[in-house]
Amino acid sequence: MDKFPTGLVRSSALLLASSILCTSGAALAQEAAIDDDRDIVVTASKREQNLQDVPLAITAIGTERLDELQVKEFQDVVKFLPSVTIQTLAPGFSQVYFRGVASGENANHSTSLPTVGTYLDEMPITTIQGALDIHAYDLARVEALAGPQGTLYGASSMAGTIKLVTNQPDTSGTYGSVGLELNSVTRGGVGGVAEGFVNARLGDRAALRLVGWYRHDAGYIDNIAGSRTYPTSGVTQTNADLVEKD
Repeated sequence: MDKFPTGLVRSSALLLASSILCTSGAALAQEAAIDDDRDIVVTASKREQNLQDVPLAITAIGTERLDELQVKEFQDVVKFLPSVTIQTLAPGFSQVYFRGVASGENANHSTSLPTVGTYLDEMPITTIQGALDIHAYDLARVEALAGPQGTLYGASSMAGTIKLVTNQPDTSGTYGSVGLELNSVTRGGVGGVAEGFVNARLGDRAALRLVGWYRHDAGYIDNIAGSRTYPTSGVTQTNADLVEKD
């Protein structure tokens, strides 16, 4: 007498074949991701190297990947960097944390510098109040280096360094691109983004690249009319000239 029914044996064979196919697909996807990473050239060690050859703990996101993720600003970039978080209080007041390391800065930003350094190409843009609000457009890649990075990047790089690398002028030809976005907020106003770049070839060894953008955030808070009278001086102050919807 058979120990297992024929139907059960066939079902098990089908499940095993499905598992093999799924595993092969995952392996192929992983190999494709590695091949893509090998094509990314980074400057984390102050020289151009393939990502796989850099002897540092680094994560890099290339141009095509940034476009796929629809990255528009610095906060969008941080979402896709492992071990990196950001805390935003207001425009221009963003604190970046790498691996949860914080400097213990106070509320008025008058003492220690941030522990994560921020660079635009090779220029440091780290400030006491936090990371600048850089519009993420026409970027070649974003590099995130786990700290400490004091040897290569100096102060404010104890926890790590984030580099925003822009596309350099290209001598291969003259071309450009324009992008428009229109959005609205429920029970609010209308906003949008206009951005574009032009790459002009000036010669075999010279080129010019111009990048520009305009962004308008839709408002949703109404500033209503009000007044205040100070009891000591009797002066009445109003905001009549600032009343506006959205």
